Amino acid sequence: MKKKTYSNEYVEKLRTAYIIEKKSTTEIAKDSINILGLSVSPATIYKDIINNNIPMRSKSESVAMVAGSLDKGVSFLNENIIEWIDGLMLGDGSIGFKKPDYKGSRFRLGSSNKEWTSYGTSGLAPYSPREPISYGEITARCPNQIWLSQTLMHPDIVSQAKRWYSGINQTKKVPSDVRITPISVMLWYLGDGSFHYEPDGNMSILRLATCSFDRNDLETIVIPKLNHYNINCYVDNYKNDIHIRSESVKDFFNFIGYKSPISCYDHKFNIPEWLRLIRLSDIVKDDKQKWMAQYYYKSGQLECTKSPGGRMLLFTKDQADKLKIKLGIT
Repeated sequence: MKKKTYSNEYVEKLRTAYIIEKKSTTEIAKDSINILGLSVSPATIYKDIINNNIPMRSKSESVAMVAGSLDKGVSFLNENIIEWIDGLMLGDGSIGFKKPDYKGSRFRLGSSNKEWTSYGTSGLAPYSPREPISYGEITARCPNQIWLSQTLMHPDIVSQAKRWYSGINQTKKVPSDVRITPISVMLWYLGDGSFHYEPDGNMSILRLATCSFDRNDLETIVIPKLNHYNINCYVDNYKNDIHIRSESVKDFFNFIGYKSPISCYDHKFNIPEWLRLIRLSDIVKDDKQKWMAQYYYKSGQLECTKSPGGRMLLFTKDQADKLKIKLGIT
């Protein structure tokens, strides 16, 4: 009988689902199309684990998983998980714990969008977040269902609670070491960000909701970290939100990406095409070179476009490279 062969990709996906994400063979089989790329039965999953020398869980570990607990002596924390937690905590995320000793901490995410809640907690797979469940009554004041997901309890979550909560009342505060990365800011934007563009007035408003945070923390911790990536922003005086200045909208999306990872928030990435182009000020800083570029454009020696209203010269990458050659910029 011909021995079954396995692709490296299949084995790694199976290993990740069973060992890292701690899914049962039944759970893997139930969602095998998404997890493994093909439909597989629980019995086949079990055989494939054995045949590929993937360590089987002990009986006690399996019982613990069924009982809804994790091995408290093993840490799953790494930089990827910390930046994921920070991105969620800047927005809709919270950590539930028993004051004041933080025992029994678990991460929670609730929103009116089931797809976002599910995606948001997917980055915390080692802590076994449950499928989102709806709660609360739909009323005139609250017309949408709230979808809640939470992880199991673990000391790793305790350590993150101590970063994000402090003081007598255990107030949520931005930690000085908050991770500002493309991933964390993307999650923050998905959960608590918005973009609005008015073509008639050529105006754009991009904001990140931060109304619950201390203004000083935003101005001394968060904004300098965003400024480091050329994202020019400020805290407004009305709602205490962070607003991205119009000249930095492109820098913001260059940082987090131009495509939503979940379809329900595609609209948040629907920005005008011209905002993706390269501004003249991004290519040259010298006034003489700017004048030369404008001369080349007006005399037909240079191809580029103008922003709505005609205030800025905008270039594709190829057009920008041609301008650099004409100006002798290396």
